[in-house]
Amino acid sequence: MDKKIFLVLCGFFFFGLLPQAVQAQPSPSFDVIIDVGHGGVDGGTSSTNNILEKDINLAIGKKLYQLLQNKSYRVGITRLQDYALSDDSRDNGIRSRHLRDLKQRAMIAATLKPRLFISLHGNWSNDKRTKGPVVIYQPSNASYAAARLMQYHLNQLYGKQTLPRMGKSYYLMKHLRMPSVIVEMGFLSNPQDLNYMTNEATQNRIATALAESIGEYLFLYP
Repeated sequence: MDKKIFLVLCGFFFFGLLPQAVQAQPSPSFDVIIDVGHGGVDGGTSSTNNILEKDINLAIGKKLYQLLQNKSYRVGITRLQDYALSDDSRDNGIRSRHLRDLKQRAMIAATLKPRLFISLHGNWSNDKRTKGPVVIYQPSNASYAAARLMQYHLNQLYGKQTLPRMGKSYYLMKHLRMPSVIVEMGFLSNPQDLNYMTNEATQNRIATALAESIGEYLFLYP
């Protein structure tokens, strides 16, 4: 990668530079962007003992990022620390912090144009018995293919037979132009899932399952 592009991207992701700084350089081609859900003031959902979704997303996202880098994929990540992407937004006309956050994530994807955009999240249910991963996809063949692969690998890991679900109402699903999926990695409201997502050994297994499915997708959709 050109040194100038590398420095611009580092500043963009980690120091909140203006989006125009990225757009001023030629856009590199990325294989994958890992979107680490929530962050900073936005903790996402939480468990009964106050384990926050944002921290689980970050821990597994960083492991996935490293695995994909080790496989020589061109990979970006929306955050490597605990901060809110809405803080990077310069769109003062939007009062909703949540919407600024989502628009910032969509802008990163639109700027870097990855072959696949994967957003990592944790789930929650009033019924503590509800458990297992759920992969949400756009109404497109490529997005569905990615979701099927990820759901299969995660099902193998969790011992489930869940089907991926279409997500028509999600902001990112509606606004991203490249294939994208949201991966709900498990339920923080379920003790078994929570233990799976917070134990480092099983975090590694989740990240490995996602990396394998991403590799299979990129092979099928060059």
